[in-house]
Amino acid sequence: MLILVAIFLSLWFWRRNLKDANVWMLATYAGIGIMAWNDYGAVSAAGGAMSEALPRIVRDFLLLGMVGFVQSLAVNKRMPIWLAVVLTLAIFALAHFLNFEKPGAEGIADPAQTSVAQRLDPQGEILVQVAHGTGKMQSAAFQHGWRIQRAFTPAAADATELDDYYVLDVQDVAQAELALSKMPFVLYFEPNEIIEVEPLFSSETETLKRNPSLSINDPETGQQWVMEVMKMNAYYQLLEKQTPKKKAKIAILDTGVDGNHEDLKANYFSVEKKYDNDPMGHGTHCAGIAAGVTNNGIGIGSLAGSGAQPFVEITSVKVLSAGGMGTQKTIIAGIIEAADEGADVISLSLGGPSNASRQKAYSQAVKYATGQGAIVVSAAGNSNRDAKDYAPANSTGMITVAAIDENLNRAVFSNTVNNVKRGIAAPGVAIFSTTPNNNYKVFSGTSMATPFVAGLLGVMRSVNPELSAAEAYRILRKTGVDSGETRLTGKVVQPEAALRAALR
Repeated sequence: MLILVAIFLSLWFWRRNLKDANVWMLATYAGIGIMAWNDYGAVSAAGGAMSEALPRIVRDFLLLGMVGFVQSLAVNKRMPIWLAVVLTLAIFALAHFLNFEKPGAEGIADPAQTSVAQRLDPQGEILVQVAHGTGKMQSAAFQHGWRIQRAFTPAAADATELDDYYVLDVQDVAQAELALSKMPFVLYFEPNEIIEVEPLFSSETETLKRNPSLSINDPETGQQWVMEVMKMNAYYQLLEKQTPKKKAKIAILDTGVDGNHEDLKANYFSVEKKYDNDPMGHGTHCAGIAAGVTNNGIGIGSLAGSGAQPFVEITSVKVLSAGGMGTQKTIIAGIIEAADEGADVISLSLGGPSNASRQKAYSQAVKYATGQGAIVVSAAGNSNRDAKDYAPANSTGMITVAAIDENLNRAVFSNTVNNVKRGIAAPGVAIFSTTPNNNYKVFSGTSMATPFVAGLLGVMRSVNPELSAAEAYRILRKTGVDSGETRLTGKVVQPEAALRAALR
């Protein structure tokens, strides 16, 4: 469209003294209006705002201005025509170079996405949402030689648009996206990106060991600095006086969980047997932080508390391979499965760079889970960047967790959460927890901070089953304390204060 408007503008300059000058003037103005509208439409179709379209509109107007300036010099014989032609072609080349939109994609590309965009699931590279009730996608896929399958099958299909999503296995992604952009029944599409488990930073150090005075008897609590720094004994003492109103379910969406671990099995229930193992160890470590069996004379203590009547139980939905790799489709399907299994809390210690304007499917999954009664929590990411550029941390409705150390300072690796709606902080440095085959290790990451929050939310939901996701976050923020960089991390969760507030 930019080239067409530039041609109209050039003709207007060269024919300004002829009878048809008004035609080219009107064509130029109309073209400029359509061009601006198209720039805005390309962004809004992907869920973006006017502020995200503005750079494209400004770019196009600047380039048109450059074309007009060159043409005016040529018309007034201040520049040879051949030079004007060369400069105009150079401007068009610059327009192509400055194209902010990925080829065929409906959204604004983030420079951080360049490498991620090439890492698509070879079994299904594109997620597509179609208009509800249409059957045209299957025939379109057949005509183009694409393999197609329904992406998601939520139990409460009437409550979401996720059942209108398909995953396409295509030969040429750019060509497929171009074809999809021309199909009127296609509402939205985006790459089915590969997502990786958050890196594990091992921190085997003696300096973080503590000897807190606790009312629980787990022998390895001396290796859990959170017990003292987070005032966990006050939390345990308050919890001992309570009676659970329900046994809250916490789902760990990860590499799996070793359900037979000595310090997990009493709190573990299985959704599917294939989820109850963890070759990598990441999911098992997260499970121990959230709901390791406490006051059983074995291993560690957790947020789960102690007592004859358990407050929480934990399960696994495996969304990542043994190597820690998954896709947007597998993670969203896992969120749906956990929600359909009745999870009260869904914990996601995973993610990667992404573009906030393209997170429609993730946000719909969080909305669906919330509607089914779950609270969804995600790691902010370990790249010392802004969590708004990471998925699923940037999803609407998500509680996003940054990591702090034993001094309540932001961990050097932790992404910031000041530009997401529900940012919070929790311990994520040198965290001692369960690993497969009855082992225990120390790891660091926002992956470790996330299940700390998930475990606390599970207990809060146990004593207050009507607690909504929005209310739960308000409690965490209101009862939290400042970190060394509160503006960037959000408040640091305080288990005892949050539990007391949930009981009111």
